[in-house]
Amino acid sequence: MGLLHEQGAPGSDFDAAELIYGELISNVIRHAHGPIIIRLDWSSEFPTLSVTEGGHYVPPPIGLPSDPFAESGRGLFIVKTLAKDLQLIDASGRSAVCATLPVRRRDA
Repeated sequence: MGLLHEQGAPGSDFDAAELIYGELISNVIRHAHGPIIIRLDWSSEFPTLSVTEGGHYVPPPIGLPSDPFAESGRGLFIVKTLAKDLQLIDASGRSAVCATLPVRRRDA
């Protein structure tokens, strides 16, 4: 997350970016069925964090769990709420969750 603070513009939502990172990492650790790849692409104004795993994990619907006291089931809802964009991709035997972080590049 140091790169985000170094390259991010003042006023960016660094706290939300860290929460998104934590949710995606804990989700992939819990559900991964193979190697994990974590990638940050900052080729545009806002960075995209991609978390990819080797299995055919199909994420649950993005919403709140029916049981408000459930221990899981709200991570992707939190990510969708805080991220500028969220994409769930399943291709070539790999599943990926890609979240555009709410951190603007300093020089943009």
